[in-house]
Amino acid sequence: MQLSSYAKVNLFLKVGKKLKSGYHNIESLMMPIQLHDNMHIEKISEDKIIVESNNPDLEGEENLAYKAASLLKEKFKIREGIKVHIEKNVPMSAGLGGGSSNAANVLVMANKLWGLKLTEKRLISLGAEIGSDVPFFIAGKQAVVEGIGDKIKPLKKSLSINLVLVNPGIMVSTSWAYSHFDKLKEKPKTKKSIQEIVKAIGKRELKRIAHSLHNDFEPMIEKKYKILKEIKTNLKKFGSLSNVMSGSGPTIIGLFDSIYPAREAYFKLKDLYPFVYLTKTF
Repeated sequence: MQLSSYAKVNLFLKVGKKLKSGYHNIESLMMPIQLHDNMHIEKISEDKIIVESNNPDLEGEENLAYKAASLLKEKFKIREGIKVHIEKNVPMSAGLGGGSSNAANVLVMANKLWGLKLTEKRLISLGAEIGSDVPFFIAGKQAVVEGIGDKIKPLKKSLSINLVLVNPGIMVSTSWAYSHFDKLKEKPKTKKSIQEIVKAIGKRELKRIAHSLHNDFEPMIEKKYKILKEIKTNLKKFGSLSNVMSGSGPTIIGLFDSIYPAREAYFKLKDLYPFVYLTKTF
C-alpha cells in the first residue's frame, strides 16, 4: 500500500500539568498540511518488522513507525511481519508531527493488513500510547485536541490557509521540550483562548485567526534559539498576517491571506534558511 503521511501545524497549544503517567494534558488546535512523507507498507511472511528509509536515522527500533507495528504485534500476538518504507520529506524533531503521522499510518494499515478490525476509537487509544500527536493523525481532520492527545473534536468546517514554514535546521526533541517546560518557574500566561480561534475559523476570519495564535512552548524555545525571532521578523516583513511556532518547535509558521503574498515570501526566504516550504492546511 502506497500512502501519503501528512504533517500538521498547531495554531494554538496550551500545556497543562504533568500526569502520573508522564504525559501532559494539552489543549491544541491542529490542522493537517499538504507537506507529507511517502510511505509504502506491506505484509511479509517473516515474523519481523522492517523499517527502511532514505534517512538511515529512521531504521532503528526507536522510530515511532517501528513502535506502532511492535505495539500491535505484541498486543494481538501477530505472527506475521510488516515492511515499512518511509521517504522522508518532513523535517525531523521540527514540531510538525512527521514521526507521529508515520506511526498513525502504520497503525491504520497494519490493522487492515493483519485483519484486526479495530475501530478508529480503539486505534486512537493505542496511538496515545505511542505519542500525544498520533491520535490526531488517525482521525486526520482539523480538530481541537485535548487530554493526552486522545480527545479529538473535529471542527465543523475545515479551512484552507496559506502557510510558509521556516525551520532553521535545528532539531528539538519533544521529550526535552516537555521536561524543560516542567522546570520553568513561571509558566506562560495568555488571555487568548482556543474557543476564540475556533469561532474565527468557523467564520473564516483570517485576521482574527492570526490574532488568536498561541503556543506555550514558544517563549522557552525562542530564548534558547534566538534565530526564531529573526525568522518571525522576516515573515512579518514579507507579508505574513502573523506567525507562531508549531508544536515543540522550532518550525515557525507564517499565515498569509492568499497564495500570492505567501509565494512571494517563500521565494524571498528560501535561500536564507535550511528548510522553507510553501503549503496549505486542509
